[in-house]
Amino acid sequence: LFLVYIMPIDPISSKRASATPSSLYVGGPTVDPDLLANPSILRIEIMANPPVQLSLQTAQSKSPPVSTHVPSSLTPPVTPIAKERPPRSTPSPFQDPKAEQTPSISKDNASPLQFTDDLEICHDENNRSIEFGRGVWSMVYKARSLPRPQTNLPGTPPSSPTSRSQVLAVKAPLRRDARPVLNAEALTLTRLTLTQGHEQYVVPFHGYHAELGALVMSAIPTSLATYIEDQSKLARTRQPTTATMFDPVQGPASYQELARKLITGLNWLHQVAGVVHGDIKPQNILLRPIDTDDCDEALDFPYEPLYADFSATVDIPADADAPVDTTRASMSSFTPPFTAPEMLASLTSSEMAPTPASDVFSLAATLLAAATGDLLLYPNMNHRLRLEMARAGHQIIDFARSGVSGSRVPRDGFVERIVKPAVAKDPAMRVTTPEWAELASA
Repeated sequence: LFLVYIMPIDPISSKRASATPSSLYVGGPTVDPDLLANPSILRIEIMANPPVQLSLQTAQSKSPPVSTHVPSSLTPPVTPIAKERPPRSTPSPFQDPKAEQTPSISKDNASPLQFTDDLEICHDENNRSIEFGRGVWSMVYKARSLPRPQTNLPGTPPSSPTSRSQVLAVKAPLRRDARPVLNAEALTLTRLTLTQGHEQYVVPFHGYHAELGALVMSAIPTSLATYIEDQSKLARTRQPTTATMFDPVQGPASYQELARKLITGLNWLHQVAGVVHGDIKPQNILLRPIDTDDCDEALDFPYEPLYADFSATVDIPADADAPVDTTRASMSSFTPPFTAPEMLASLTSSEMAPTPASDVFSLAATLLAAATGDLLLYPNMNHRLRLEMARAGHQIIDFARSGVSGSRVPRDGFVERIVKPAVAKDPAMRVTTPEWAELASA
């Protein structure tokens, strides 16, 4: 609702002729005819919130045109600037994922990010290549990047180096049929790298080395599997007490922070990046140390867990009825008990692909292993029995309680509250990652 009054203006002094409005109306389409007949300049002032001034000029006026920008009488005109952007912040795991997703790159992109520097594989004192690890498809070497020298025009001084040598992890194919798998993984890592928030959740990817058919990533030698084993050994050296025997091996505060970070990262993969990891286990999670010099107080868990090994990753289809791409290495290898029971039941089927629910189960089993300190979860069992127990994965908490570290999973404790809703027998009944992230942060 606008309150409009019209005030005649003296064309010489540009001052109001009278302090009393000559015509006053609210929202009316007409103006006092006597004022419109007057050839003098009229100023229409629209009273609103906030106040805005508009100046009109009659055809008979000889005054120069008035700018559409009305400067304040106290400040100079404002220089036009671009619209201010809000500061970037870490996406909340509870926000609408579609609002957070960045249209970074098409899922059908056919060209991965390329690594252009030279590589030098590191060797030990016996001149053997240093390996970080190996799997079914590949082996991971320790390497150094060697930036290629820049060419300078004649007569110009040499340019300063733009980058320096750094330690890298090079994931190279172990066999001939592994190249398509690694190329597909390079495409996935390229998409993830171009998606907002990847720095906190995914191993840094530097590009695909076409000549070697290899992936080049930052070297982060410590895996969650190694961390769990170290914490388990430490726990065995301490005298058990009734105060600590019911806690996770790394301590309750540290475990809760680990769980929160891992679940938040999985929520990012599903809801923002739109992918299913497909092979979550302690060996495929790397721990990047946090620089404690930048922290005001000691951290409960001084690492950033980063997901790695995306060779089994598939896209989450926008249409639930759309066919799923099963050409990846989804079920080429599996690790009981970290594989969801429904995936184990479909080992002979080429149509079954990992789902968000199977990822949730795998991370729950990983968190259970972190609590007990036992990477096998079912100790003192042969492979056949472990596989049978893994097929009944909805009973995984009971199986863990029957082990030597079962006291670390007390009933109604934090570990059970986090793991239980994620291992339901029916995949459709398992907790979703947004709900799970909220539960872990409570």
